[in-house]
Amino acid sequence: MSGGAMPLAATTTALRTVTVAPASPPRAGPDEALLEVDRVGICGTDLHIWDGSYATTLPVVQGHEISGTVAVLPDAYAGMLSVGDRVAVEPVVACGSCYPCRTGRRNTCRSMDAVGVHRPGGFQERVAVPVGNCHAATGLDADVAALAETLSVSLRAVTRPDVRSGEQVVVLGAGPIGLGVVVAARDAGARVLIADLHESRLDLARALGAEETVRGVDELPERVDAWTDGEGAPVVVEATGAAPVVERAFDVVATAGRVSLVGVSEQAVGLNMRTFTAKELDVYGSRSTLDFPGAVALAERRQADVRSLISHTFGLDEVGDALAFAHDNPHSVVKAVIAIR
Repeated sequence: MSGGAMPLAATTTALRTVTVAPASPPRAGPDEALLEVDRVGICGTDLHIWDGSYATTLPVVQGHEISGTVAVLPDAYAGMLSVGDRVAVEPVVACGSCYPCRTGRRNTCRSMDAVGVHRPGGFQERVAVPVGNCHAATGLDADVAALAETLSVSLRAVTRPDVRSGEQVVVLGAGPIGLGVVVAARDAGARVLIADLHESRLDLARALGAEETVRGVDELPERVDAWTDGEGAPVVVEATGAAPVVERAFDVVATAGRVSLVGVSEQAVGLNMRTFTAKELDVYGSRSTLDFPGAVALAERRQADVRSLISHTFGLDEVGDALAFAHDNPHSVVKAVIAIR
């Protein structure tokens, strides 16, 4: 953005409609930082806002997987960031007063004000965000820093069931979150078997360190049985949200095992209640992380792995095309990124 020019913003103005045009420069509040946006990842939530299946108020500047460079800090700021630092943005702005927030689970805040969903996001040249949501990412390039948010969701799906070194983890679904789970689980020292319908995704999972891959779920019980010497998987992470796959997770988890559910859908799941009691399972719902700095640190340790998730890059003037392409080609797009500058 040249000096004095109005910054460009890509605004979702109606369903499946994005307008790229100069916009009023964002103004940072007293507790906000102003960022020059570098890269923004496209998430499934972005696609659902664009196609109308996720309710929010339009118009809105989408984009919540943000890496940026600090341009302005609050006058009273006394933290570790400096102007010019690269940061990764934690998009959840929690209320601090609801039951989840009071019990330390701000990632499930009932009144969250999410960047790029309820307030302006990163599909623009500059964005104002709470300074407390800006996490130093000086050791990361812009692309990898933008994917810290994706990785944070995967990390939460691994830390919720407390995956340990040497454990066998079955991952169902090799989309961006499932592949991120492979990265996080391998970083924790776990062994991974992953199932997906698409061979190209399984190839990527193998490159990330999965030791076993399974095409689909029809043969999954037999494959898991052989892999675990008949005991079942100590941990299963479900990352599709598809009801038949969720049900299969409970078939292949070990007795006294743990199931982490991170896939999102509104599908109903039919399960035999005796499965829960006979196996005495621990079942965890999982969403965004409580440890965003931990996700940034994981990205620093696994930069090449994280970068390999990026399959497509578009410019700011192509946001509408990028959303349409990612929406219509879910199996060929692993992770699309908008390069702002």
